[in-house]
Amino acid sequence: MLEINNLSHVVPGKGKEPLRVLEQVSFMAPGGHVLALIGPSGSGKTTLLRILAGLTEPEAGTITFGKRDLIKQPLYANQLGWVPAGDDNLIEHLTVRENLISAAMLRGAGRNRDEVISRVSHVLVTVGLENIATERTSALALPQRRRLKLGLALVADPVIVLCDDFTVGMDVRSEREFEALLRLVASDRPDRIVIHATDSLANLGAYDTVVVMHEGYVAFHGPARAVPHYFTVPTYDEVYARLAKRPAQRWGDSWMKHRDAYYAAFKLGSGVAEKLSAAEEDPGDEDRTIIMKQKGDKDEEEVKKPDEAEVRPIIPLPGILSQAQHLVKRRWSLLRRSPREWIVHASLLVGGPAVAALLLLPNLKGLKEMRAGSTSIEVVWPAAHAVSMIVLIQILLVMFMALRLGAREIAGRRAIYERERIGGVAPSAWLIGSLLFMLPIILVQSIWMEMFLDIVSGSGVLPGTGMAKLVLPALSGAAFAALCLGISANSESKERAHSVSLTLLCANVLLCGALLGFPKILGHLVHPFITAHYGWSGIFDSLEKTAYFEPIDKLVKTWFATPDIAMSMLGVHFLVGVVLAYVGLKRRA
Repeated sequence: MLEINNLSHVVPGKGKEPLRVLEQVSFMAPGGHVLALIGPSGSGKTTLLRILAGLTEPEAGTITFGKRDLIKQPLYANQLGWVPAGDDNLIEHLTVRENLISAAMLRGAGRNRDEVISRVSHVLVTVGLENIATERTSALALPQRRRLKLGLALVADPVIVLCDDFTVGMDVRSEREFEALLRLVASDRPDRIVIHATDSLANLGAYDTVVVMHEGYVAFHGPARAVPHYFTVPTYDEVYARLAKRPAQRWGDSWMKHRDAYYAAFKLGSGVAEKLSAAEEDPGDEDRTIIMKQKGDKDEEEVKKPDEAEVRPIIPLPGILSQAQHLVKRRWSLLRRSPREWIVHASLLVGGPAVAALLLLPNLKGLKEMRAGSTSIEVVWPAAHAVSMIVLIQILLVMFMALRLGAREIAGRRAIYERERIGGVAPSAWLIGSLLFMLPIILVQSIWMEMFLDIVSGSGVLPGTGMAKLVLPALSGAAFAALCLGISANSESKERAHSVSLTLLCANVLLCGALLGFPKILGHLVHPFITAHYGWSGIFDSLEKTAYFEPIDKLVKTWFATPDIAMSMLGVHFLVGVVLAYVGLKRRA
């Protein structure tokens, strides 16, 4: 039995009075029960679902499931099935079966492939998708996408299933089919409770009971057929209009007066053996409250008790590394199946070095003369400037590639992440998976760019030690990718994440000290925050004993970080980005 008792919740107002979203909400639901949570928009349905799911902590009240206090000890992740609102939390480039297998792999430890396939096949049959199991999600119609969302919530065999606006946007016929589907889901496990929060008043008779909410108050809880009697309206469609005619608190107070009598009549409460035998009217109240006839009422259905003999074990969650390993494999698979994405990465892999080479070619003559031993000022100064700029261009191109990877990696998949996190995927697993996907790409891009420039210019024409030229661009890309990942994890949308990351890259171009540079004291204050400074200056500092160094040292009034300091600071930037990303992933939506 799930029992909610006197649940209240307040949302702090920004410069306004706190908003009371829930007020003394109380109702119960036994195992094998399908409950509709209905009410106009803003009545508190979604907030109540989030509290039941452990995503929001209430101000007061209790939630008991069996003997367990869910406020102090929330449900284990695999005991909960969460079907969120919205249709952007599915993985478009996977098939229906692959979506379910992926969810099963992330939520179930110790199961071999045959056990996973068996569970997924059962879910496919339950939600009615077995005939289109090999279709990609991007090709599914709206009703099929909704069935898949429900299937993803069922792969771990949860005991409580919470659906937020599961049938929104559907016609009446489709709603009827989906409400029948929810009943099938409830019957699939005797102790399972299904709660559906919806604005729709169509086909309420498909539910065992209905909770009517109005501005945070419970206005009624009982069988759907009693709703018109209680609210004195001829049809369900007029319930919301009736609610609007009285303050929400009065509806809540009225229900509290009659709740015990109704629970006894409908056998919803514990400890009540018989129904009442007379109608009761609320004296002095403007609406008429009718208790339905009891003993001769053959349409009355009793709530069935779950089979207490059947106890299913809770499926354990995989470890963080196991989840991260699956997420990395899945991410590479998605890249391979997304032409637009991999074509962009391939274009950057080819286009970045090509752009750098085109900027280098006009200056090759001076570089070759320097290598031949020329010390003329007309040769040394242009050559030194060309080396400085080509190093900066390398660093900025690698950072741009890192931005393209990191800025959208989490923000673009936020809805998928939130669904999977509620299902038990650890934030650290998502973070590790994202890093292990991005870092190899950045490493290949940075090393290939350096190799390509060496090939174009002629081996040995570009000065500098191999270690600094190879390591510092890769570290610059990794550090900036981590910072963009941190921005992505804390942004509301991928567009916002990309905009902020692009602003940060522009700041790196202007403030890195390569164009003119700050006075040294000011540079020491600014440059610790500028990733590009350490990549560029660390490489150029390695040329201190060459003829290229002195002209740039005189031209740019800034300080150069040694390669060791540059590597250390880029490591710090990387860690800052990782911490920001972890904090953003831990933050509740």
